[in-house]
This record gives sequence, C-alpha cells and structure tokens, in this order.
Amino acid sequence: MIVTRSWLEEYIDLSDISNERLNKRFNEIGLEVDSFTTYEIPQKVVVGEIVSCQKHPDADKLNVCQVNVGEEVVQIVCGASNVVDAKWVAVATVGATLPGNFKIKKAKLRGVESLGMICSSTELGLPELEDGIMILDESIGELKAGTELNSYKKLADSVIELEITANRGDCQNIHGVARDLSAAFKKDLINFEFEPKRRSPIGVAKELSVSSDNIPARLIYSICTIEELYTNFLQRLRVAFIGLALKEDIDKLLAYARHESGVLNRAYSFDKLATNSKVSLNITKKEDYTVEVISNNRVISIVGVNQNSEFKATDDSKKILLESSYIEPDFVIEGVSSNKIDTDELYYYSSRGSEPHVIYGVSVLQKTICISNQVEFSSGDVKVGEKITPRKIALSIKEVTDIIGYTLPKSEIANILLLLGYNINKVDEDTFSVEIPPHAHDVKNIQDIAEEIIRIYGIDNIEAKPSIIIEKNRITNTYIRFKNLRDLRERAVGCGYYEALTYAFANKELLQKYNFETLDENLELLNPIVKELNTMRTTILVNLLEAANRNVKYGKKSIKLFEAGTVFNSKREEFSKIAFLFSGEEQRASIINSAKAKMVNIDSFTKSIGAVIGDFELIECEAKNDLMHPFISANIIKDKKVIGYLSKLHPSVASDFDLKDTFIAEVDLEAVLPKHINASELSNYQAVSKDLSIVVDKDLSFYNVAKELQEFKNKEALLKDFYPLDIYSDESLGDKKSLTIRFTLQSDIATLSDKDIEGVISQVLELLKSNFNAELRWK
Repeated sequence: MIVTRSWLEEYIDLSDISNERLNKRFNEIGLEVDSFTTYEIPQKVVVGEIVSCQKHPDADKLNVCQVNVGEEVVQIVCGASNVVDAKWVAVATVGATLPGNFKIKKAKLRGVESLGMICSSTELGLPELEDGIMILDESIGELKAGTELNSYKKLADSVIELEITANRGDCQNIHGVARDLSAAFKKDLINFEFEPKRRSPIGVAKELSVSSDNIPARLIYSICTIEELYTNFLQRLRVAFIGLALKEDIDKLLAYARHESGVLNRAYSFDKLATNSKVSLNITKKEDYTVEVISNNRVISIVGVNQNSEFKATDDSKKILLESSYIEPDFVIEGVSSNKIDTDELYYYSSRGSEPHVIYGVSVLQKTICISNQVEFSSGDVKVGEKITPRKIALSIKEVTDIIGYTLPKSEIANILLLLGYNINKVDEDTFSVEIPPHAHDVKNIQDIAEEIIRIYGIDNIEAKPSIIIEKNRITNTYIRFKNLRDLRERAVGCGYYEALTYAFANKELLQKYNFETLDENLELLNPIVKELNTMRTTILVNLLEAANRNVKYGKKSIKLFEAGTVFNSKREEFSKIAFLFSGEEQRASIINSAKAKMVNIDSFTKSIGAVIGDFELIECEAKNDLMHPFISANIIKDKKVIGYLSKLHPSVASDFDLKDTFIAEVDLEAVLPKHINASELSNYQAVSKDLSIVVDKDLSFYNVAKELQEFKNKEALLKDFYPLDIYSDESLGDKKSLTIRFTLQSDIATLSDKDIEGVISQVLELLKSNFNAELRWK
C-alpha cells in the first residue's frame, strides 16, 4: 500500500508531525514502513508560463518558446511535441543541477539560443507521467511564474510504501490509513463532503432501473454526462506515485478514487447497455457464490471479481454508468476458489475486505471526476443491497487488562476505539458494549479488540515487568482418555504385542466374504483411494489378518498384533474398538523347550488379553461371523456386559491367509479404558481364606455361579473376593463335577472369629444348594 503525505493531509492534520515521527508511528501501530521517499525538486527549477511557441526555423521537431520565469521572459528551445498544448511547465533555469549531475547552461540549438530547459517528470526524478514535458495545473496549488517548484508540497511530496497484511483490508486506502493515524496521534479525521452538479428535473428512474434479490453485497449506481474526459496533474502524479501504469483517463480516475476511499469502482458505457435510452440491470446471487450484474441477459460484471470488457467505459464515452460496490470477502473468495473464475485488479481488494461505506465511496468518485471536468450527474443515485449490520461484543475492561498484561485507563481504551470508528456504550463500571465497524473485517472477538487497543497505544509504552506464570488445570476428559488409551497400548506392547496401524478403510468383498456388516449403499465411498479399500471398515480383524499374512511372507513364526481404532456400522456411525491377533508359536524354539516350539492356545491367548484389558469373564457363544471357530468362541464379559468376543480363527480362514493356529479378539475400546474409582479405606485386620468344594451338574457354567455369588457379595460386607480354584470330574461323579471355590473374608472393624467365618460360608452353601442343587463334597 502506497500513500503520500499530502494525500493523507486531506484527511488528517499532520502539520506538527515530522517525517521521522510519522515513519516511527507507522511502525508502532503495525503498518510497517517498507520505504519512505521524499521527492526534492532541485533548486532553480521554477514554474514557467509559456507566452508563445513557434516552430524552430531549422528543425521540424523543435519549438522555440518564450517562457515567463518570474523576473524575465526567456527563450527556450524544446523538442517535446506536447509543448504546444502547455501553458504552465517546469523550467530548469540556467545554473540548475538536475538528477544525474546534469547542469543547465546557456546553449544554442541549431543556431537558436536557449536559456534553460522545459522538463519532463523523469528529468526531475519523478515517476513518468506522460510522453513529453510535464504540464502543470493548479491542482497542486496556485501557479505563479518564477515560484520554486519545490515549494509545492503536493509535488515535492513524501511517498510511503507500507507493508499491509492480508487481513488489514481496511488500510488498503488513504482514508483507512488516515483513520489509523487519527487514533495514533489522537487527532480527529477531517470530514469529507461533496455534492455534484445534478441534472434536473429528469429523474434517474427514467434512465436506470435496478432489481436485485437478497445479495451479500451493496451497490450504488449514478449516471454522468460529460463532453470530454480529463485528469488533472495531481491525479496523474499520484496515480504514478502508487505505481499504476494506466493509459485511459477514466481508468486513472477510477483507480484514484478507489485508492483514496477503498470503495470498489467500475464504469460502464451507458450507450452500450441502454435500450430505448434506458439501462435495466438485474443483480442476482448465484448458487456458486457469485453475484452477477446482468443487463439484457448479458453478464456485464461479477461483483468484486471481474468486468466484461465489452461494456467498459472509455475516454470517448459521453455518458457513463458508474458503479461503487462492496461485497463480503468470504463470499467472493469462495466463489472464485470454487469456480476458478478469472479475476481483475479489484479482486485483490474485495477478497481482503474493501471499504463497506459505499455512499462515501460514491462521493469520492464523483468529486474525483468533477475536479477537472464539466460533468452533470443523474438527479439521484440508485442503491441496491441491505445495509451491513455491525457486530456487537461485550468488552470487559478486566479481561482486556488480563490479555494485555497492563492496566490502561478506561478513558484511553474508549478514546482509541472511538477514533478507530467503533461505537461504544457503557454497560457498567467494568463493561462496554462495543459495536464493531463494518470496515474492521478481521475483528471477531475480544482478543482482536485488545490487539487493536495495544497496537494503537504502543507496545513500547507498556511498562516491562516479570512474567507471572499461573499453571491452570489442563487435565480434561480428552486428556484422561488419551492417557488411558496410551497406557492400554503400552500394556499391550509389554505383553509382546506389536501395534498395527491400518486404514479405516477395508475391502468390501472381504467383509462380505466373512459375513461382516457393510455400509448401506447410499453411504458408500464415492471416490476410494484404491479399489482394494473401497469401503469403511466394520471390523479391525480383517485388516489384522492381512497384516499377519504379510508377516508370514516375511518369515515370522510368531505373530502378535493389536490395533485400537475406529470402525463403522451400516449407518456409518463411528465406534472405537481394540482388536488382538495371536498366531503361530507361543514361544520360539529354544533350549528351554528342547527345540520344540509350543503353539498358541486358548489359555495363553486369554491370559495375554487379560494382562492388557484387565479382568473379564468368558461365556460360550455362537459364531457371529465366518472368522470365528464354531466350537471355540466366547463372549467377553466385563461389568456384567458383553463387550466383545474371543475366538480361535476358523481353519478355512487361516488357510486363506496362510496362518497356523490363530486366535482373535475384538472388544469395545471404551469398555476397557479405566474408569474413575473412588478409593475406600483398607482394613487393618487380617484376611481369611476359606475353600469350599461342592458337587454340581457337569453342564453348569461357573459364570452362572459367579453371578449369584456376586449378588451375595454385594450384600455381605465380610465377603471380599471369590474365585474358582479347581474343577474336577471322573467316572465316580457321573454327570456331576466337583467345583472348588476360594473365598476371602475380612472385617473392617474387628478380627474375624470362627463363628463369623462359618456363618458366611454356611450362607454361601445354602445359596448354592437352593439355586444349583449343589452338595457339599466330602471326599
């Protein structure tokens, strides 16, 4: 963003601010200065008034001019073709030294004496303005022959290039930068007022009609009639200062007004759009995140994106339709990125957030055109789109202080915000209601407001003090779950398992082959990463089997894998599971086992799973899928709930994956993650173990016995634990079996007596007799 000092001074009084202080303050408020150039016009370069201009007698391309330079009229030979159109020019008088150490002396050109040089802009070190000499006018001030050119501050100006971040669209214009400076220097902005000459009594509705639906944009249209279009010297100079090489005067005027106000401007040829001397526009919001301006079924522009060159106004246009607009930056960015639309120079500003105050922008544009031209505007302007509703935030002074780390007076905070264009209302002693101005696109919350306050106040003005670190409790449910899952994985690794990491995708054909649930057709992946991973997995086990198969090919004889991850049901609802696979040798062949490796079995697999997920019970079940062995499968029970299953891998499936004896298990992850348990006081009295041997039906499962004993334990305070110690059957017992259970008893208040112990065991025996026809075993 390039600004000039004199341009800024049209909006803020900088008369008491030196260039050094201005440069420093820019950097302090976050508008980093990339370059700061002050143009100095050499001494003895003065305003000259051309009194007469005649062709050189001996050179067709030279002209002999009589030029008033103040105290005298001097003769100067000039080779620039545009000198014949000039009245006021820059003259380097004899004795002047121009950039490049070029000294002006008396000379003769083709026999004609020349006392000085009429200069072009580049010869004075200024940007190139036009072909030929620099033609002056009173846009830089009152012109008087002989006045040193360096005294015109709009010409010998300071040009500052600022590094503006993409989120600061509000400072991509002179007015926005001046607004920041007004807060930084605590000076009021100079109000802008202008009313153009308008045609009367012809109403604008007779020439222009505009219709629109609900659009995320605001536009204003006006019509101007002009015989011949010009730009003045200052406009051309400033456009050159900001680095725009534009040929057409209409483009220079549009760019000049946009750079000053920040409002986006376009110009259309009225005659190219008109039907029967009237232009009809329809402004429509499209589903592809664009807003189109349509005339006679032709798209003449996309707001904030581009303009159809066929309908652009030119310097020859006698009647021009002017458009000033604002569109929400997020909307226009989405439209361009979604549709890959070609953009023009205005998209740079609309995507960063242009100035939303469109009425002000229209006034600036109208004034810019009127300064140098005889123009009549339509009797009124046509406005389209809803006014932007400012966002409101409750601003706590204490919270701002905490964010900044420094206490600012409330009056200082309020004054800064007011100068930046915020409206504030006091709610109570500590709180303001702050209305965020539409131009502050990047201000979303109290942290952003605090940043604005400290930016203007100045970080260097805050007293340094030691940091105070207050550690907050960051142990959240998310962290606790992460820690518990990490501990679970570490226990699995400690038990010899290797963690597998596979995709949450699977091969649908394999899932169907082994009778697993698959996604509903309307929820399937539209664009799989590869054809073998064409659906979301409904089990982790198939992925583990494929991983185990790869390990077999690598020559592994013992394969222990686990994975904790996500699975889905047919409705594509997400669940967390942990799966285990143990295949091949339980221990590799060695001296200890006489070089005979023992294969994994149900007992060793169950113990290894228990070491990871904790205590659980098994109850025989039918196979739920075709991976499970029909006779060696069980549900895993924890806290009286089925949380998963454990099984030997079906022999045919083991053959499919080239595996030997293999066991698998899959359980709900959430069910095995540790739960918070309130600690209870330990007893200081001795515990007693008592074994009870009973004879029960051979088909009776200990799981059923344990459920009844657990109910009894919940009621009997002395019974602390029980577990099966031995199961025995032989021919002498017939269809019965012997079951030995060990009970642990302990009191919290006294040492147990024999009577206490026998009382509990007697109740247990009576329970087992009544529920399972158990008999006490005597032998």
